[in-house]
Amino acid sequence: MSLWESYKTSIFFCHQALNCDMDFAIISAQNPAGVTEHPYLNLRRDKELQAYLNQQRLPHRSVIGSAPDRSFEEKSWIVLCDKGNAIALARQFEQNAIYWVEQGELFLVPVLLSFGEEKLGRFTERVILLPD
Repeated sequence: MSLWESYKTSIFFCHQALNCDMDFAIISAQNPAGVTEHPYLNLRRDKELQAYLNQQRLPHRSVIGSAPDRSFEEKSWIVLCDKGNAIALARQFEQNAIYWVEQGELFLVPVLLSFGEEKLGRFTERVILLPD
């Protein structure tokens, strides 16, 4: 399965319930350009993204993007910003794509890849709430 196809199957693990009435992006800094990095490098990149979000005062919340069978998981951030800023931020952190949630609908949006944006269905159908 190609990376793009695997992105389309992602599920999301959250520690808090989300208000899906707001539009938001899901952005990672890990595994730039789809290349799996060492966990320490991924942790550093994640901290850099978190620091940037704090510096820019962009509201954000931690989320884990995952393959349905949990064979692959990637730390990400739900970011309240407009779609253009989300794409620019993902490009800055060398990401192939972002997820965009608009009016509760989930979209896969290419950033470094040459695919068309794809609607993936209701975001809430892909969210798993983790116990505290």
